[in-house]
Amino acid sequence: MRRSRLLRGVLAFAFALASASAGAQDDVPPVPNASPLRGFDLERLELNPGAEGALLVGLGELLPAGDFRATVAMQYAHEPLVYMNTGKKLAVVGSRATAHLAAAYAPLSWLQVGLQVPLVAFQGGNSTGLAGAGIPEPRAQTLSTPSLSGRVGLLTQESSGVLDLAAELGVGVPLGSAEGFSRDDGSVRLSPRLMLGRHFGRIRAGLEVGYVQREKMLLTERVGDLEDEVGHEVRVGAALSTTGKRLRWELNVRAMLPLTDQPGAVELLPGARYLASPSLELFALAGMGVGSAPGTPLFRLMVGGAFGKVVPTRGPGESSVRCEPGLVKTLTDPIQECPGSDEDGDGIINSVDRCPLVAGDAARGGCSAKDSDGDGIEDTLDECPDLNGPPARNGCPMDDKDKDEVEDSKDRCPEHAGPADNEGCPVVDFDKDGIVNDNDECPNEPGPPERKGCPEMDSDKDGVPNRLDSCVKDVGAANNLGCPANVPPLVEIKPGHLELFERIYFEASGVVIQSRSLEQLNWVARIVKEHPELPMVVVGGHTDLRSPLDASRRLSQARADAVRQYLISKGAPADRLMAVGFGKTKPKVFPENTYQDREENRRIEFKFIDPQESRGALPADGAAKPGDVRQ
Repeated sequence: MRRSRLLRGVLAFAFALASASAGAQDDVPPVPNASPLRGFDLERLELNPGAEGALLVGLGELLPAGDFRATVAMQYAHEPLVYMNTGKKLAVVGSRATAHLAAAYAPLSWLQVGLQVPLVAFQGGNSTGLAGAGIPEPRAQTLSTPSLSGRVGLLTQESSGVLDLAAELGVGVPLGSAEGFSRDDGSVRLSPRLMLGRHFGRIRAGLEVGYVQREKMLLTERVGDLEDEVGHEVRVGAALSTTGKRLRWELNVRAMLPLTDQPGAVELLPGARYLASPSLELFALAGMGVGSAPGTPLFRLMVGGAFGKVVPTRGPGESSVRCEPGLVKTLTDPIQECPGSDEDGDGIINSVDRCPLVAGDAARGGCSAKDSDGDGIEDTLDECPDLNGPPARNGCPMDDKDKDEVEDSKDRCPEHAGPADNEGCPVVDFDKDGIVNDNDECPNEPGPPERKGCPEMDSDKDGVPNRLDSCVKDVGAANNLGCPANVPPLVEIKPGHLELFERIYFEASGVVIQSRSLEQLNWVARIVKEHPELPMVVVGGHTDLRSPLDASRRLSQARADAVRQYLISKGAPADRLMAVGFGKTKPKVFPENTYQDREENRRIEFKFIDPQESRGALPADGAAKPGDVRQ
């Protein structure tokens, strides 16, 4: 409300100087034809009930599904309603203390409901001046306008990669008191708004734009002179806040753009929030108002606390607030929730530490030189870290369970005696097809030698046998590897291996598979799933010849593991996949004279191996080390 015009002509102040013995005192006589100030809702401060991004401005985020937050705040507003007439100030409401009760609950991941109930605890003005102007003092305590809200999440930064976006509809219920400036005349007040926000590292920023529907109303009136009014208005809010720490800072800016004959206003409210515990947050804000719209104070102070699920949600790439000292004990998964921390204190952060719970050194990727079995070979290089063995056996003992004079590490059948020239397995031909079981891929079904003892199978009856059919469930032509004409296969089944039409690409010097190779790996997973007759598939990782032996083995093993895990995620049976890192021990081109030669040697291969060959060497997760299998 324009302080220079609101009661111009309505409020006239006369000042007289009393005698020196009586003392000086201003007196404001009643103004003829003046009418009392009409009641309206003076309060402009609104809380953000969920407070995920900021306390006063919605930044497009919702509480996680099932979470509840309750807030109790007390705020003081200084001179929120002041009239100016002929240079003299009349404080209708010079001071106002309001308690705000708010709650938010998210029944669904995309829906949040909220409630706010303001209670005027105390307010008062210039009683002498008001009496002289014919305006009654405002009621000191009263209920203000409660409001209900429903917020719908439209986008999240995590899913869209761009920003968080939400829409909300608020409904103000006229239950306050007109005499206490806590209620608008008329029906319910509707407040739709749109909110958006985004994380920028440790900073979160956002914008809120809303519309307030309230009936247009003149605040004062006298014959021949109409004064200021309240009515429909646009409210804009912006906020910046820090994230990821127990103590967080934020700056709220709230502006009002009137759609009626009233002035605009802006409030600046910086503040701080402190997470005292996972269920209690304390906060304080202080700021100033600029403009003369009713409800805009000279300055405002607010303190309060929030209860319930008040731990802020982790943003993209952030560590949890629980990583802060004093809250670490509440973590459920320190390694996952605190990627930037160093859980074992070895100077290597969790996200890159291969052994995040055991102190180590950078040369070993964060792992230690521990020798669990005391055989003089550190665990990272020991193929049998829990069993004592000589260096010539890579730390594994020499065992021969079946007493066939073939040590178990080289015995394909360690439980059954067999000659060394048959790798320790007995010579048996169960299906009587002339091919001994050790060489028979179908030992229980007779088949010709060219089929390695297996009968021809053609599941989709398209004339292409399963052993050559890359689309075993779809009818296709032989010249398209058994696939339909509109489906170009990316992988061919060859004797002893799967042949890829293109290389598998990784990020430079890393283990992250590039997206251009995922479609080809999808074909590999499909073939492994649809061909249960195929033997175990060894995912072999190879590097060029430039890296040291240990480094090349570790890199190739990590890449082979990454490919194996991706195939499993696409449905390939884990027990039919083995990951082996050969490093630079099996180059395809030697020597390396050109860049193309190095490209040829950096590769992923898929070869078949009889399951007996992996017995005793394959860990529970299917990962293996160089030397576990032969190529």
